[in-house]
Amino acid sequence: MLKYRLLSPRWRKVLADLWGNKLRTLLVVLSISVGVFAVGMVYSSYLMFDRDLTLSWKSAAPASASLYADPFDQELVDSIRSLRGVKEAEGRRNVDLRVRTAAGEWRQMYLTAIPDYSEQKVNIIKRQTGAWPPGDGDVLLERSSLAELGVAQGGSIQVETADGHKRSLKITGVVYDPSQLPSLFSGRSYGYINMDTLEKLDVERQLDQVNFVVEPWVLSGKETAPIEAVGRRAWSKLEQGNTTVFWLQVNKPGEHPLQSVINALVMLLTVLGVLSLLLGTFLLVNTVSAILTQQVRQIGIMKAIGARRDQILRMYLFLVGVYGILALIVAAPLGALAASAVTGFMAQVFNFNSGGLELSPKVLLLEATAAIVVPVLAAIWPIWHNTGVTVREAVSDHGIGSVIGKGRLDKWIDKLLERINLLSRPVLLSLRNTFRRKWRLALTLLTLTVAGTVFMAVFSIRSSLYSTLDDALDYFRYDISVGFTQNYRATRIEHEILKIPGVRAAESWGFTSGRILRNERKESEDEASKNVFILAPPASTKMIQPKIIEGRWLLAEDESALVVNTETLKDNPQLTVGSTAVIKIGNRKLRFTVVGIAKSTLTGPIVYAPYPWFTGAIQEAGGARSVQIVAQSTNPREQIDLGRKIEEHLKKNNLRIQNVDITWEQKQRIRSQFDILIVFLLIMAVLLAFVGGLGLMGTMGINVLERTREIGIMRAIGASSMAIAKVFVVEALCIGVLSWLLGVMLALPVAALLSYQVGVMFLQSPLEFSFSFLGVGIWLVLSALLAVAASLLPARKAAKLSVREVLGYE
Repeated sequence: MLKYRLLSPRWRKVLADLWGNKLRTLLVVLSISVGVFAVGMVYSSYLMFDRDLTLSWKSAAPASASLYADPFDQELVDSIRSLRGVKEAEGRRNVDLRVRTAAGEWRQMYLTAIPDYSEQKVNIIKRQTGAWPPGDGDVLLERSSLAELGVAQGGSIQVETADGHKRSLKITGVVYDPSQLPSLFSGRSYGYINMDTLEKLDVERQLDQVNFVVEPWVLSGKETAPIEAVGRRAWSKLEQGNTTVFWLQVNKPGEHPLQSVINALVMLLTVLGVLSLLLGTFLLVNTVSAILTQQVRQIGIMKAIGARRDQILRMYLFLVGVYGILALIVAAPLGALAASAVTGFMAQVFNFNSGGLELSPKVLLLEATAAIVVPVLAAIWPIWHNTGVTVREAVSDHGIGSVIGKGRLDKWIDKLLERINLLSRPVLLSLRNTFRRKWRLALTLLTLTVAGTVFMAVFSIRSSLYSTLDDALDYFRYDISVGFTQNYRATRIEHEILKIPGVRAAESWGFTSGRILRNERKESEDEASKNVFILAPPASTKMIQPKIIEGRWLLAEDESALVVNTETLKDNPQLTVGSTAVIKIGNRKLRFTVVGIAKSTLTGPIVYAPYPWFTGAIQEAGGARSVQIVAQSTNPREQIDLGRKIEEHLKKNNLRIQNVDITWEQKQRIRSQFDILIVFLLIMAVLLAFVGGLGLMGTMGINVLERTREIGIMRAIGASSMAIAKVFVVEALCIGVLSWLLGVMLALPVAALLSYQVGVMFLQSPLEFSFSFLGVGIWLVLSALLAVAASLLPARKAAKLSVREVLGYE
């Protein structure tokens, strides 16, 4: 108490303002804290992402590129290692088969055989627990697959080979493969075996993948072109060994394959975090302006006894600084804990090692700036403006009388309300009071409108993502796709498929991959494009529905005709309708004429060739490597069961299966990936809504203080507590509905812009925009509930004021 008395009057006043109105202090501190929390959490998360993802990725000695091909021997790996520019190369064998989960479901699984686990130099697999290396007939499971399969170390898994034989593999350990996409994204489980186990899986002891690292002098920053050039030479080396290459995967130097996705997600969260900070700052400005308006007489008295304007300015800025320090104390530890939780969650989703909580000085400096410097700078103008009042003006201030509107808007509102006879007087008073303090109303509406706009835009992004997915999968008019390890007669495949109950239609396609050359000269092979998938469906196919944006689709009489999708054009811009395309498939070079361009979404680079001509050109006439199936039932569970029946039947009839994909499962998996983004965006939108709610509560609390005498007059003429509370609740509802209307008008362009940006960042192409009216309806309900909730405490306080209290109010 003695220390308090020793303080000068101005600083005692600051403490009195802080402690005397605890609710106001709490609201201001919370409003600043939300912005500081959001900014600190996002920046801290980014730093931890960058640290942990980079360390996990580099610890695997990641491959610069990988080639996937038909089986080959170790000699070809050695020949690639000898290429100029290649530092190291290693071969592996991948087996694509089905695995039975603990729940009894059959899913796709990759088993990778590594020749020598003790000599790994590229894409290093790391032991977590259990045996090392795997023994004959044993499997080491990748850690992201444990939850997918529902199994644990020490148990066993049952797999089914391409020939239909069931084998049991003992789980002797758990490993971590930093170079592998997590099971959540790929939809497949991963296991690691030795070369001897291949024979038990009906697979020959050969390799089908080579990973290589280029020499440092080859690299040019983050550019992938130099790596692609080496990869094309390695591709040619494999083809010289009579090996058909299917795919060349090039990694950006020093960057995790999912780095761009995470960076895009962090960038979106950063934008929303900064918005939270700005809205919190607006709320502070609103509150400071209200405090100064309420304390006009106090300012006049201080000036009357000799206080200078700059002294009063410093006093109120100090008050704002204290608000900021309190907010920093609350927000900094919460932001660090949230960042740690977010990083841990993302580490689990994206399968990298989390290094745990880190309190970075950079983050603390940013949070201190956001909590103290930004609010103080924002408060300078309103404080300077309001402290310019003269002593005469200050002491003659009459509170409510000084805010009576005389502008055109006020007169128009008065005339409008005079014509409304159906509403009660408290409601009419609420409507009039809503527009009394226009600057305060504008700031309150700004916070709520931005929150509503972002909330509705997030729902529209979700709707656009789903619409894009539906549009992409509308291309697939089949329910099940079966790929084979080799070419089979199309008539045989379809004959066997149509025997199975539940199958409505089946269609066999030719399928392979190749590279588009600039011309037929030998030199052009080293400048060839990335690989493309070549589909050869019947010209009259009903199983796919490509959207032709230029030219035409294939005709039954076509020979050497080609339809390319827009994804292919990114790497081959020279292709136009009527131009010539040379594609190298194995050791063959086929010459095509481009007849059409189709839109591509989520399908990768694909070109389409006429089935009869193409299969003959690659010496697989009448054959097929895949079959597309339409089920009689539209029930997802029945389609999954049918896929299993088809697989078992084909294997019994000596058809070797590469993969069985259910279109519905693919759609659900992609949706679950989209939902991760939506959840994070919704969390930030809820934070913005929380700031808006705080702003509205602060506004209503200030209104109660300003209208204390008005409340007393209403009390004196017989107004009930319910009627007085109703005035403030209805006023808050008006503000909530107004913010909703403004938010709806802004949500459409903002949602369109965000959907475009999200599509470009995550899918490398704009989303199919779809405005969500569901989000509009939900926000209308939420804004009304938020308005009521924000007004309850101020309304209760107003209702409890007695005539004696208001008569003594200054």
